[in-house]
Amino acid sequence: MHQIIVQGVRYLALLFVLLSFQGRKRVQILLAMLTGVLLFVLHYSLLHAWTGALMNAIEASVVFVSFKKEKSTWANNKLWLYVFISLYVLAAALTVKNPVDVLPIIAQIAGAIAVWQTNPRSIRFIMLIPRPLWFVYNLAVGSQAGAVAEVFMLSSVLAGIVRYDILKKKSKSEV
Repeated sequence: MHQIIVQGVRYLALLFVLLSFQGRKRVQILLAMLTGVLLFVLHYSLLHAWTGALMNAIEASVVFVSFKKEKSTWANNKLWLYVFISLYVLAAALTVKNPVDVLPIIAQIAGAIAVWQTNPRSIRFIMLIPRPLWFVYNLAVGSQAGAVAEVFMLSSVLAGIVRYDILKKKSKSEV
């Protein structure tokens, strides 16, 4: 029963992350992403996979602060991005055991830079960077489900790019 709950939380988290890339507006992207990332924290915690939980907890903080930066002056300071990148580097120093362990750190830093952007197009394009890094990491650590999830996330990012950044641009230029 425990594994059903753990995997159910993972798939629910994946659903929210996939939906985030289909958001037209920045707020839609970030709200769905925040929900998904928090569910990933829960998922990894239930598995006692503390590195995964830590990476996602930092990511949740990144998404939350970047979400708030349009309405709160405390959050609208680029220093936050450097704080979060420093936290990822610190987490790396505490958890990296081999060269493959560096891949999720680079992926998370790219993700932090992505969600810090104000343009949804920039968010989607920069989010292309973490997908192959997480894919290789998941394969290296034996997480086939994680690798499959990355294929779905990459597909969702690409679908969002096609829908909002290529086709919308093309239809506007035809008018």
